[in-house]
Amino acid sequence: MDVIAGKSLQVSDAIISCQLDGKGGLIPIDDSDVLTCDKPCWLEPRGELALIRKQLIIMRRYMAPQRDVFSRIASERLPWMSDDDRRRMQDISDRLGRGLDDLDASVARTGVLADEISTVMAEAMNRRTYTMSLLAMVFLPTTFLTGLFGVNLGGIPGGEWHYGFSTFCLLLTLLVIGVAWWLRKRKWL
Repeated sequence: MDVIAGKSLQVSDAIISCQLDGKGGLIPIDDSDVLTCDKPCWLEPRGELALIRKQLIIMRRYMAPQRDVFSRIASERLPWMSDDDRRRMQDISDRLGRGLDDLDASVARTGVLADEISTVMAEAMNRRTYTMSLLAMVFLPTTFLTGLFGVNLGGIPGGEWHYGFSTFCLLLTLLVIGVAWWLRKRKWL
């Protein structure tokens, strides 16, 4: 990794420069690949956050042992290693530790974002379900009466009367308005 070689590569750059290989490992990708490639067809928009979180976790899994190795090498008094080399190893270990802290924070942030997305989606679904339930409740009495009496006005009381159908429609309208008023009074609408 470039972090170990002493180059100033940030954790976010390391994450962007790798992708999953489908077997739990990472594959480095070129900058040109990042700029020219489209999203894979199997990647849904909601799955992008999960993929990023998975990549962060995998990066952490690979970086934690490296930090431990460099820390241990820096603490050992090996005869072939100078004090400058030990300081360099400790510096690398510290930078890996900071990178791991960044990865942990990023994993936590992706978890919070995933929870927030789920909450927003659940609230939107609840609003839609609530609206559909109210519509069903408003039209339930008219559906019941229409089904009870049928469209055929031959058997309805007052069916022979000249204003029978108009009166029936007016009563249905009043019933819908009454149910809507009742829902509003109950603060459901």
